[in-house]
Amino acid sequence: MIVSRYLHESFDVLSVGVCEYDAEHRAVGWNRTFLHFFPEDDGLIYPGEPYVENLRRFYTLRLAPEEMHDMDRYIAEGMARHENQTQAFEFLHNGRRLRANSLLSPCGGRVRMWQMLEAPRRAGVEAMLPAFEALRFIPDGAMLLDGEDRIIATNDAFRDLYDIPADTLLVGLKFDEIVSECWRGVSAVAGLRASILNGLRYDGAPFEIELPGQRWRRVVARHTLEGLSCFIHADTTAAKRQQAALLSAQDALREANAELVKLAQTDGLTGLANRRRFIECLASEAARSQALALLIVDVDHFKAINDQFGHVAGDTCLRLIAQIIDGPPTGAARLVARLGGEEFGVLIADVTPDEATAVAEAIRQALAQAPWRAVDAQLQGATVSIGLCCGHGPLDGDALYAHADAALYAAKRNGRDRIETAHLPAAAGLKAG
Repeated sequence: MIVSRYLHESFDVLSVGVCEYDAEHRAVGWNRTFLHFFPEDDGLIYPGEPYVENLRRFYTLRLAPEEMHDMDRYIAEGMARHENQTQAFEFLHNGRRLRANSLLSPCGGRVRMWQMLEAPRRAGVEAMLPAFEALRFIPDGAMLLDGEDRIIATNDAFRDLYDIPADTLLVGLKFDEIVSECWRGVSAVAGLRASILNGLRYDGAPFEIELPGQRWRRVVARHTLEGLSCFIHADTTAAKRQQAALLSAQDALREANAELVKLAQTDGLTGLANRRRFIECLASEAARSQALALLIVDVDHFKAINDQFGHVAGDTCLRLIAQIIDGPPTGAARLVARLGGEEFGVLIADVTPDEATAVAEAIRQALAQAPWRAVDAQLQGATVSIGLCCGHGPLDGDALYAHADAALYAAKRNGRDRIETAHLPAAAGLKAG
């Protein structure tokens, strides 16, 4: 969304400053009132300027020399406000009280608007006298600050929120000093104090403060043009802990769901992929434009092994064969699955027919050298028959499987312990519809 020049001028008539940013937070356009409110941008802002550079100018003008080392922190917090703002907040700039609004555009950018607020009719401490009287009736913590951000009054709820003894004098202290005392001895408190100083500047833009013991306080500010300000503090610990518990529960649920998906796709005996996952993978891989090889491996005379040595030895035998077929990792994408009983499937992407045949032969050779006597002292060995089919996608996965299966049966008929290859005809390309 790009605001038209006519609308820019319309906002000028209303004395509303406007600046538009695209989805990458780069300046798109602005009006004259914007430059009136922010003269530091006049002649320097340009179309395509990243918002972080705009913030850098803004804070360079506002920060005291001793705060300059926290510039990057302030910019990061300003970017967070820019990206997440949902309601108006107020702040003082160049002697004006400005209310800032932000509208998220359909294309992901933002239109920011600023309006100057009228000065209050009453000034100075007189304007704050009712607040002094009201402090004790405010259920949340409350504090009043002077123009130098020093405390001039608080209520008892404020003391409770920050564990301040009743006999401790607060008048004249700064709020960041109080929080620093809560974190006494913690080296990271300097960064926390910088965030507090930045948060104090913006009216209606709540910020949170963490205290020891995983406790949290939410602070909202209200300033006057004379520099006096009132801050309301609320205990958000329960909400933060509930949020943390919810996030933890969501993480646990995601892990549980992932484990269920894994179990649903894994063969319980061998730990390989099961038939369901293999068929799904075959369909997706066959649809791609790539070379694809399918090996179907079947253990020869496995029923005789079960009958002679028992099902426990038979299961051990299958696990050993699965380990050998799975083999060491290779450069080619490879999925190995137990298709059922003593039958296994191997799917290899981006491989030539000769390379696929070499994989099949390596499986046979590895089985010949396997430690079968570790399964049972009387077991001499076990062999496999392998059916192989190769093609180039997009393919009909069912056709690829059927030809590999036919090759497997040919290997069985031709004496077992061998490899037979089936050639996929051109007509077995991706099926229509």
